[in-house]
Amino acid sequence: MMPKSVIKVICIIMAALMILSVGAVILQVIAVDSADLMHLAVPATGDNDGDYLIPAGIGVLAILAVAICLVLPKMKKK
Repeated sequence: MMPKSVIKVICIIMAALMILSVGAVILQVIAVDSADLMHLAVPATGDNDGDYLIPAGIGVLAILAVAICLVLPKMKKK
C-alpha cells in the first residue's frame, strides 16, 4: 500500500489535469475566426449555452474533487 500522502498528491495531480482539460475545451469553444464575427450579429435559433455550461460544470467538479481530497482526511481525524 502506498502512504496516504502519496495518494493525496496523486489525487491533486489528477484534479489539476481535469482542470487543464476543461481549460483546453473552453479555449476551443471561445476561439472565434474573424470571418465568424459577421455571423454573431444574427441570433442563431436553437443555440444554447451548453457549450459554456458543461465545461464550467466539469471545472467546478474538479475543484470540488481537490477540496474533498484536502478536507476529508482532516475531518476524519477529529
